[in-house]
Amino acid sequence: MSGQSDRIFEQLKKNGETPLSRSDLNARDPGIDAENFSAGVAVSAMTLEDVRRVVAWCARQSVSLVTQGGRTGLAGGAASSPGQLILMMDKFDSIREIDAASGVAVVDAGVTLSQLEDEVRALGLSVGVDFGARGSCTIGGMVATNAGGAEAFRHGVMRQRVLGLEVVLPNGAVLSDLKKVAKANEGYDIKQLFIGSEGTLGVITGVVLKLVPAIQRGETALVAAPDARSALAVFQQLRRVFGSELLAAEIMWRDYFLTTAGELGIARKFGHLQGEVFVIFSVTENVNADDFLETLADCMERDEITDVVIAKNEQEQKGIWQVREESFLIDRVYPSGCWFDISIPLSSLDEFVRESSARLRALCPELGIFIMGHLGDGNLHYTIASEKPVEHLYKEISKVLFAGLAEIGGSFSAEHGIGSEKRESLVEFGDPVKLALMAAAKQTIDPQNMMNPGKILKLS
Repeated sequence: MSGQSDRIFEQLKKNGETPLSRSDLNARDPGIDAENFSAGVAVSAMTLEDVRRVVAWCARQSVSLVTQGGRTGLAGGAASSPGQLILMMDKFDSIREIDAASGVAVVDAGVTLSQLEDEVRALGLSVGVDFGARGSCTIGGMVATNAGGAEAFRHGVMRQRVLGLEVVLPNGAVLSDLKKVAKANEGYDIKQLFIGSEGTLGVITGVVLKLVPAIQRGETALVAAPDARSALAVFQQLRRVFGSELLAAEIMWRDYFLTTAGELGIARKFGHLQGEVFVIFSVTENVNADDFLETLADCMERDEITDVVIAKNEQEQKGIWQVREESFLIDRVYPSGCWFDISIPLSSLDEFVRESSARLRALCPELGIFIMGHLGDGNLHYTIASEKPVEHLYKEISKVLFAGLAEIGGSFSAEHGIGSEKRESLVEFGDPVKLALMAAAKQTIDPQNMMNPGKILKLS
């Protein structure tokens, strides 16, 4: 351990805690970001009182606190450094209550998405949020980053899913606003400050989530389309015909699709498909298979679809979804690329992708541009890479990619948060009045800058 980590470790032991040392942490998975465990010392919380005690100790000792859940964040929001203390929430994982009649769940922050989904599905309910990290991401982390996922076009992001929160503030006070109702007009909706705050204002300990009726996936189709405009037309037609019975609309551009399928060893299954984009459309079991096929056939007659593959069984469904969810395989081929997570209004999607791709290739002709995302809400994930490392071009690439995005009503940060990676972009592209209000909220709630400093806002 570093000298700072040693000091914090020993002080915690004297305070009656059971801290984890750097060697303890080295035996654990740091998660997505290699810097997550750089603090070299951590404590685990199992109860609300544990969290209050640790927060109070940090305040007395002037030690900054980095709260971690499943460590699946992609913007550096859980990264730590020497002199800080990591607060692990993964053992604070009790499901406090499931109110099936009201359709809500009250859970500890460390409950994982799959843990809660398994529990409520037995009651005919669902969390209504889903993404690939479901087995390790925690509900508290999802709230802290305002996570989205594949079903956001149906149920909204976490900001729309949360009814109530329990939060330990930097001064040790507990915000207990565990409402189980949608209508509670009691002044400012303070809980919204903590949704998407990435641990910079307090430690989320309890969450009330609005649940939705559980559904079973029915037919799944992999559709090839000549461009994103055509794919969007297919999506809109499926929404008109099937409404909320359309479960998923996940889009992948050709370079991403073929590269990932190749790494999975299943490119031969799909190499014959002709199209610039590929979309996975899934509907619920309530949709008649013939009606689904007929609607896709109508789209094909209008040349909005060039090819289509219908999954014949669950194994083929998994194979199709694997291409979409194993996105990190791109990094195996191009290990030194740059990631981006942006939102584009659907009316501008096709034009923005074409124009931004042209700008990127003008910046560096060798760049590979691998794009996939959520067609239903316009959230696209870019991996921009080359056979040579391009990380040093991050600022230039981001400037080119984000050009014109704010003007069309889009966002440079869709569902992964700001963390440490996008602070400069927030300053450059964020509204200055909004930034000033954010800084004022931070100063009011956390005047010591104790909670996850250096994330979202870079304060002097």
